[in-house]
Amino acid sequence: MGRKDTLLFYRYLLSYVVLLLIPILLIGLLNYQKFVGILQEEITLGHRHVLEQARSTFEGKISEMNKIAIEVSSKPELSPYKLNKSMSYALDAKDALRYTAANQFIHNVVLYLKDNQYMFSSNTTYPVSIFAKTIYQYENWPSDQFLFDIRNLKKPQLRPAELIYSKELNTDHVLTYMVPIPYNSSTPSGVLIFIVEEESVKNLLEGTLEERNGNSLILNSDGEIVAALHHEAYLESPEFRQAIKSATSGMTITAINNENYAISTLKVQNDGWTYVTMLPESDFLNKTSLVKTQFFFSILILLLIGSVLIFLLMRLNYRPIDQLLAFINKQWGGAARTLHDAHGMIGRLAEDHQELKIKFHNNKAAARNHLLLSLLRGRIFDRNIFQADGNDVGVAFTNSLYFVVMLEITAESPSAGMDEQEIPGLEVVFRAYFESYHVDTMDEAKSTFICAVTEEDKVHWHRLLLNLHGKLIELYGNKVTMGAGEIYGDISQVGKSYIEASTSMDYKLIRGYNTLITYGEITAENFSANWYPKEEMEQLMLYMQQGDSTKVEDILQSLQSYMQQNPIPLHIARCICYDVVGCMIKTHFRLNPYKYEVPYPDVFSLAKFDTMQDLVSLVRHICLLVQESKDPLQGVSEVWISHIQEHYAEHEFSVQRMADHFSVSRSYLNSSFKKYTGQTIVDFLDYYRMEKAKDLLVSSDFPLKDIVQMIGYYDVSSFIRKFKHRFRITPGEFRKLYVQDKDELEF
Repeated sequence: MGRKDTLLFYRYLLSYVVLLLIPILLIGLLNYQKFVGILQEEITLGHRHVLEQARSTFEGKISEMNKIAIEVSSKPELSPYKLNKSMSYALDAKDALRYTAANQFIHNVVLYLKDNQYMFSSNTTYPVSIFAKTIYQYENWPSDQFLFDIRNLKKPQLRPAELIYSKELNTDHVLTYMVPIPYNSSTPSGVLIFIVEEESVKNLLEGTLEERNGNSLILNSDGEIVAALHHEAYLESPEFRQAIKSATSGMTITAINNENYAISTLKVQNDGWTYVTMLPESDFLNKTSLVKTQFFFSILILLLIGSVLIFLLMRLNYRPIDQLLAFINKQWGGAARTLHDAHGMIGRLAEDHQELKIKFHNNKAAARNHLLLSLLRGRIFDRNIFQADGNDVGVAFTNSLYFVVMLEITAESPSAGMDEQEIPGLEVVFRAYFESYHVDTMDEAKSTFICAVTEEDKVHWHRLLLNLHGKLIELYGNKVTMGAGEIYGDISQVGKSYIEASTSMDYKLIRGYNTLITYGEITAENFSANWYPKEEMEQLMLYMQQGDSTKVEDILQSLQSYMQQNPIPLHIARCICYDVVGCMIKTHFRLNPYKYEVPYPDVFSLAKFDTMQDLVSLVRHICLLVQESKDPLQGVSEVWISHIQEHYAEHEFSVQRMADHFSVSRSYLNSSFKKYTGQTIVDFLDYYRMEKAKDLLVSSDFPLKDIVQMIGYYDVSSFIRKFKHRFRITPGEFRKLYVQDKDELEF
């Protein structure tokens, strides 16, 4: 590289560096302040978001305790009637108050009932007189005042965190939440007391701050601190009280004890509570300062890296061209040494690509015709699958009703016939009336089109066919004969419509050429459509699912005999054959969708009508394949369940009798039943008998002894024990509870 080349190189290098430097500096100067402001706003919004989360979580805990109070009010074993009547119900009350195991937020739940000398919890029973004196000693809440407050409580009350002495606590500060029960009653019969350790609330508040120097608080509507993450001395200062009292939702910078704090406040309008985070101003601005530093260092590093890259790229500006020439020579065996040589070889590559594109288009047309042939042969059952495959080859039906049209154009002279080049023109004509695609069925005399219409077009379908037929006569001036099958909403019935269209074309010998023949017209003229083996088809599908080849063959033999003994027209027999085979194939694929080796009769052969004997042989083979692929427990287990439901009331019912009934071993019956249902026969039998017992207790006045006999039990006491173990209540209490609830609803 000469001196001039070197100077030119550095001139360009300097110009590119300047071009890189100008936009970076402009972006930095113009957006720096805006970026910092956005960052501060994001920090503020982040603090508000965590406050919203803390509020939502804390209010959720309060709501959970209210729901527990409602639930306690509704439990019979916790009713004043029972607990005031006898202390024997205290054990039931202890079990019914086990809420702390599932709710780690609550330390203890204590139930106080007026006129009762005891207070009940999930751990033990406390005498009322010593609860606040000995068990839970509040420093600023004397026992006399405690008793007065809970006896006169009319609405839920949350006491802020306060000092307490108790051996049952792991901390010395608790929140006490009291809810009168029944909930929202004007005359409460008692109070449900929730004792919450302040540490539980602190755990909720810890997620509101990332910095250790900050603090989080919850204040009630009176400005009292309900809970604080850290009990600092400044919380009692007048500056703090004034700042919280005058603050609105948002962030402010306030001086407290000669130190500035960034205070984020969230005030809840409906209850007047306030949620606060406090952070020293230096910590709050620390992130902003860090971002400023990182921003300037990023610009500097970007300039350095950009300058180095520009230098290297300029040094290697000819490397891509050398690599391109080397690649061309290696791939195509040429001797390209200049860009002109590369241009010529790329031109030849473009020509090769065009040839490949033409070949691909031809293959795409073949794939398109194969997909349409599969649809015509009845091998596609799912419209979504067809649409997915059709998108790859340019075939898509937007309408949902399908039919097939077969067309034959007979020229006046042999040399004037229709050739393959006219097919695209025919498709254009067809698409002026219907959504349609041509299918090459290798029949040179006839052209086949699969068409689709909407529900609205179905009403005018015959008129549209007549217009289409007239248009074809106008265009070709020849003898145009059209045969149309029926319209079906099921895409799997396209093959049936093809058979009907083919049958319609056969009737040109009667109707003559240059006519439009629809399958519906043939049916109306030649055969009463009152008979169709609908019931046999349903039974056929059922027995196929069960794999019962004997009954399937019996139905087919019955159909064969009927069709041989009655004068059924040819086209009706063809359609019945198509429906029979379609039923069998659908059932097989539904039971075993990954096996496609089942032989399927070609729809074109069905259009020519093979013998019924061949059809019976084919279907028998399909049934055997379905039977091999079917899960042996499917269907049988429903029979077992039905057997239990029919014989559950029999005293002599047993697993062994059931196994003997079905001619299987007891172990096989038990293991197979559990595999299918997830429970043993005995468990299912007990469950079903208990459900029947509940129905009889609710809906009848039969004595318990009679009910026990009616559901298959011998011993009344054994039944009562099982009933109580399952429902935690005796049958008599269950019946009384239902009658009581019913009377209350009626009242």
